[in-house]
Amino acid sequence: MLYTDLPFFLAVGALGWGLSLATYRWFAMRYDWPMGHWHSNRPALPILIGILAIIAGLLFAFARASSGVPGAGLAGWSIIGFGVLLYLLWIGFFRVASQVSLLLAPVAAGLLFVTWFGGPDALEYQTVRSEVRELRQMLEDSGSINPRRDERDRRDDQPRR
Repeated sequence: MLYTDLPFFLAVGALGWGLSLATYRWFAMRYDWPMGHWHSNRPALPILIGILAIIAGLLFAFARASSGVPGAGLAGWSIIGFGVLLYLLWIGFFRVASQVSLLLAPVAAGLLFVTWFGGPDALEYQTVRSEVRELRQMLEDSGSINPRRDERDRRDDQPRR
């Protein structure tokens, strides 16, 4: 199974999209970019949402950096670096799509808190089929069931022609 550090990516997203959300109005007014209703009529709301997402990303980055685990300091600083890189890409390259940050920043920050405080398996998606597959594999490994015999039994259960 491929291991990914979901809280790391969520912190990068919260930081980058939060920065984009907090500064989009300034860039839009300076370069005459289109603004949505919230950015033009209620500028405090997007800025506040952006600041809260930035705080969430920074809190996780500093917590990761100060955790005492070897290499965690680099991971904490790389969250900040990749977050700023995402911000520059989002504002500089996508421009108008930066308004999508109104959705992405709070979602990333909220999911970050869920995975941070709920543990690494808080957002794990499990189905009955995957649980049955894991149980079957565990039984096969222990020698409790024989997969070849089960296949024979299934063939015997089918009606004969």
